[in-house]
Amino acid sequence: MLNPSRLIRFKPDAEHRLSDQPSTFRTQSAIDDRDDSPLSRHSQRRIGAIMIDLGLIDIEQAGRILEVQRDRGGRFGDIAVSMGYANTAQLALALARQRGVPGLLPGDLSRLSEALRAVMDTPKVLQAYSDARTQLELRWFDDTPERRLLAVISDAPSEGRTLTTAAIGLLLAMTGRRVLLIDACVEAPNLASHFGHTKAEWSLVDALNRPGELADAPASLEFLDLTVLSAAPGDLPPDIIPSRAFAGVMTAAASHWDAVLVDTPAWSVSRNALAVAVRCSGALSIARVGRSRLSNLEGMRRDLADAGVERVGAMAHLF
Repeated sequence: MLNPSRLIRFKPDAEHRLSDQPSTFRTQSAIDDRDDSPLSRHSQRRIGAIMIDLGLIDIEQAGRILEVQRDRGGRFGDIAVSMGYANTAQLALALARQRGVPGLLPGDLSRLSEALRAVMDTPKVLQAYSDARTQLELRWFDDTPERRLLAVISDAPSEGRTLTTAAIGLLLAMTGRRVLLIDACVEAPNLASHFGHTKAEWSLVDALNRPGELADAPASLEFLDLTVLSAAPGDLPPDIIPSRAFAGVMTAAASHWDAVLVDTPAWSVSRNALAVAVRCSGALSIARVGRSRLSNLEGMRRDLADAGVERVGAMAHLF
């Protein structure tokens, strides 16, 4: 179980310090903590205004929806979906915000793993991961395909790499983004288990065999636009990761999702971690105090630099 007082927050690399940001910069988590924040006011607001705030629709689209609503009746959100301005997962997010919850409806937490529930249930832990999500949105993820991909790496096993991938992926999806999580630990995959599956419903094997259909992969959680690609142990050989087939999956993923996080095997165990990082061009480094060796972390940093991979930031855990 996570100890909320023992999670060190996300640290950007030196060239991405907060001092480089405008003086008006505040993290989203700080904004949401205010009593008059948009989140606290959602329950008193109309669904259309919430969808505009979340960036799901614009003012012009809202006007068209209102015209249809006046002419034919019906609910604003349902009309937005029928007109193709939003999907059902995005509507569910907006409805959740209207009820004052951040994208998770009552009962949804029960589907998550114990560790991921602990993240969502413990305010200080959730705050730390939310801060990391916000920094990644500011410093990495944008509309260019090469900056929609991010490798999550760590030197050794059991340092919190998979949990971090799941938690930040879930929090990104809760902002309304389309999120894809890929489990590149093909010898010991565990990412899908955080979302109530022994393996992903639409597996990494399916994606490799039918990359042209990747955009149609179903969401792993019906209440958020989040999809997990994994495979059962033994389904794929380790040499699939540096292959052209896997590169094709990554290219397709960057074309169809807003954010793609790839859980990698431990750096000291498999060179596949570097292969994934090179495909992503960016990496989030995870360490565990008392377990991770500084010399190994420095070697990992040098390997990333030599391969032209940007280390976007790092998180250190004490649990």
